[in-house]
Order: sequence, then structure tokens, then C-alpha cells
Amino acid sequence: MSAAPAFRSVEPTSAEVLALKAKSNLASVSLGSKIISFSDEFFAEASNLLKDEEAVFLPEKFNERGKWMDGWETRRHNKDYDWTIIQLGYPGSIFGFDVDTSHFTGNHAPVVSIEAANATEQEVGEGKAQFVEILPKVGMNPGSHHYFVYEAPTAAYTHLRVNNYPDGGIARLRVYGQVVPQNLVALEDGLVDLAFVGNGGRAVACSNQHFCSPSNLLLPGRGKTMGDGWETRRSRTPNHSDWTILKLGVPGFVDKVEFDTRHFCGNFPPLVTLHGTSTEEDVPGEVEWVEIIKGVPLTADAQHYFDADGGKDHAFTHVKFTMYPDGGIKRIRINGRPASS
Repeated sequence: MSAAPAFRSVEPTSAEVLALKAKSNLASVSLGSKIISFSDEFFAEASNLLKDEEAVFLPEKFNERGKWMDGWETRRHNKDYDWTIIQLGYPGSIFGFDVDTSHFTGNHAPVVSIEAANATEQEVGEGKAQFVEILPKVGMNPGSHHYFVYEAPTAAYTHLRVNNYPDGGIARLRVYGQVVPQNLVALEDGLVDLAFVGNGGRAVACSNQHFCSPSNLLLPGRGKTMGDGWETRRSRTPNHSDWTILKLGVPGFVDKVEFDTRHFCGNFPPLVTLHGTSTEEDVPGEVEWVEIIKGVPLTADAQHYFDADGGKDHAFTHVKFTMYPDGGIKRIRINGRPASS
């Protein structure tokens, strides 16, 4: 078996963790991640590992199996080890992990390792997938976040196998990475959402993310609450604006856009604009921005559709969305034509 890629453990307060959290969580249920199989989930379901919400502890809550726990917890006294296999929502390369044992104190998993495979769901189900170790056995502390960062991103994987030695509980697993699309997700009209996370799009910069991250703008669906969009703090400065820069998963021409303010009722942005640029930089520096959508008003809790008159003749790599003066928005769709096949 080949050696696991080089990694290091980092403190939760480090700048490296902030950089990790700017990546997509490939194991998020919002991306369609799911549990394929497991050895045991006697006390609490393995699917809890994939929840977007932080784990909670309810002291008075019990069920027929014992104490209710918000995580994956197996029964005691395993002579070998427990495991669960996760199918990532989209294939992706991994930059690091957060293995979270929050609220598991006398019942946490003492040691964890992680393997990965690039395979079809059928191959995994039939036991034909070739799993390789990408995180060797590492010790877990009770009630803690454990962050691991790779020296370089891993290859693209579709599935993970989480090993729990010998048994116990893990609250959440965050798999921070970059989607590597195998096929672009096309729309009914033949256009492609160039910024969609499933097509490799990602948020690379923003002016503020006090309440929630602009990475949420690119997720599937219309979300569940106000908490899974992008929302900035209230500004008190005249002529203020907030912005985020999205790197398109595939460079292309923009034909139509959608701005969705679902769940944002008293805090939606009154006016927004969209600009585009083309650059080889991950985060654009001093570049020229082309106006795609002029200042348009938005309303509460609604989908807004616009023809992108300024974007049909330019192939963009990035778009910049600006809110005047501030507020929250749920999703942004940048629908267009890839610049190349």
C-alpha cells in the first residue's frame, strides 16, 4: 500500500483553518453526499456525520437505544473496528479534514483513519472499489475539532471510508476540497450554470461574511433556512457596498442570471450589480471588470431572472456580485455557454 499523502495537524484558530473553510465541504448533505454502508450505528446514525449544522447536545433527550447523540455512535466493546462508507456529493480533490467529536466525551472514537476511492457506486456496493489510505490512524480528543491539512491537494475521489478504532462516536466530518467535475451539469435549455459548485465553481473572495459564507451561493437547490445563503453585517457607512468574487468552474459566456433571495425578507439587498473578468489568477488583482448586469432592484424572498446583455460576447473566468448597501442572498446562478468544449 502506498504511503498516505503528507499532512499536518493544525490548531482550530489558525489561518490554515480559515483557508480550509473557504473550500467546499465535499461531504455535505447539501451537495448530495450520502452514507453507502456501515458496520454499526447502534446509538446514532452515520448520516449525522454529513449534516451542515453544528452538532448539538440535548441533556434530557433519550431514545429506545439510550442517550440521543447528534453524530455517529457505535455500540461498545468492538474487538476489531467500526467503519462507514460515504459517497461524496461530487468528485473532488481534498485539501483537509475536520474530524469533530463535539459532545462525545466519555464515548468518543479514540482513533480514526480515512481511506478514499475513485469508483462508481456499483463498484463500491460490490466491494470492487480500490480504497487507499489518505489519513493514517490519528488520535482523537473528546469534545474537540481535529483539523488536518494536506501539503498538497489529493487526487480526485468519489468515496471515503471512515474507520473508527475500536468504536465510539464522531459528531461531524467536514471534507474540505475542490469539486473536480467529471461531466458538466447542463440545464434544460442547454445552458450550463458556470458557477455551480457541481461544475467546479467556488467563491474566492468577499468583503464580509459575518453571518454566513458566499460559498453557499453556489449550492444545489434553494436552501432550507436563512442560514444557508450569504449574509453580511449591517453597514452604517454612507455609500457602502458588499461584494463577492466567484470563480467559474468553467470559463464561458453569460446569457442569463438568477438572483434568489429566498428566506431573506427584512434583510435582502435593495440593489445589486454583476461584473465579469477573465484572468489566470485564482483571486483577481488589478483587472478590468465588464458590466454584465446594471444596478437592478431585488425583492424579498423571490427568484429574480435577468438577461445578461453585457455578458454574451465575453468569455469570463470570474464574476463579481455587488450588493448596495448590504444584506443577504440565497443563490446566484450564472447560466451560459462554456468557452470551449
